[in-house]
Amino acid sequence: MKLFDLSQRMENVQSSPTVRLNALAQELIKAGKDVVNLTAGETDFDTPEAVVEATVTAMKAGKTRYTAPHGTPELRAAVAAWFAREFQLTYKPSQVTVTAGVKQGLFHLILATVSPGNEVLIPAPYWVSYPEMVRIAGGTPVVVDGGGEFHLDLKKIRKLLNSKTRMVILNSPNNPSGGMYAREELEGLAKLLEGTDVLVASDEIYSSLVYDGSFVPFASLSADAYQRTITFNGLSKSHAMTGWRVGFAAGAAPVIEGMGILQAQSATHITSFVQSGAIEALKESRADFAPRLQDMRERRDLSVSMLREIPHLELEVPKGAFYVFPQLKFYMDKLGGGSEALAEYLLTDAEVAVVPGKHFGDDSRIRISFSKDRKSLEKGFRRIQAALAKL
Repeated sequence: MKLFDLSQRMENVQSSPTVRLNALAQELIKAGKDVVNLTAGETDFDTPEAVVEATVTAMKAGKTRYTAPHGTPELRAAVAAWFAREFQLTYKPSQVTVTAGVKQGLFHLILATVSPGNEVLIPAPYWVSYPEMVRIAGGTPVVVDGGGEFHLDLKKIRKLLNSKTRMVILNSPNNPSGGMYAREELEGLAKLLEGTDVLVASDEIYSSLVYDGSFVPFASLSADAYQRTITFNGLSKSHAMTGWRVGFAAGAAPVIEGMGILQAQSATHITSFVQSGAIEALKESRADFAPRLQDMRERRDLSVSMLREIPHLELEVPKGAFYVFPQLKFYMDKLGGGSEALAEYLLTDAEVAVVPGKHFGDDSRIRISFSKDRKSLEKGFRRIQAALAKL
């Protein structure tokens, strides 16, 4: 072994393309390039003023010391009350842990429950970090191909389930597609898992951003589903608090306790005074969020309308989140490459930054975030239209 060699577990782990491309776009903008950055998974709204004020008050009051790894008792109780109010899911505060965003929570869950030799089923398209987290834990990610559409292929899942299967990771509303699983699909999966020792990690961070249909928490489907599900949510998307890093998980106490042990041995806890702001944020109701949701719906509709002006493009209308995931294989074939080649072409030719679909499990698509203001979206989509027309 050489001095700067990385561990064996890092051999197949890739860096996050969304983080990397967002950083590259920011560098180009700082260098004076007129880049329209449509990569980032965050809205352009301001964090609610009441949340900021509660946080500043906590800092001034000296709430800058260590807290418990799971978060303060007040915050855990507030999260439990929020789950009950929003989704009629009943959790004790001891069944709740607070993490530095849902990403850290999922990472802790996988490290705490997945062993070398275990398999984790991940329906495609999927968020880029899921397979990497499984690999770091020594497990094997098993991608369940949806056949180019956003749905749960229960026949494939039934075939893939075996004694090595430890977990299924769900993400609905979905990043990158904005798709949302139908109740019937989720009920089918819940029935399929009955009698197994398979956990479900349900990443529901976009549950506040639903434009069409009804959001269904997986844990709400049955007593069995409730028992085996660790439900993840947070404040990043709903309260424009991406940089605050506040996520939470709720589920079976033994698993939550294991996640808390990892928190205690890594970050100790999330920032102390931020927890006071999080408590204030959890007081907001759906009515408070309604104007922001309507704004995002209008941006969704604008994005879909402008993309559908492009010939040879296929697109499912996103039901939630703030992404579109168009299929552009015709243009990739013209370039002679996949989604990475097309993303590079759009960045250099059109000065529009998007994310290749390859890293989300579909190399024929690109992910575009419509969380930007309408003027930027119009500029970005006009540039994409012109660049693709050249091909």
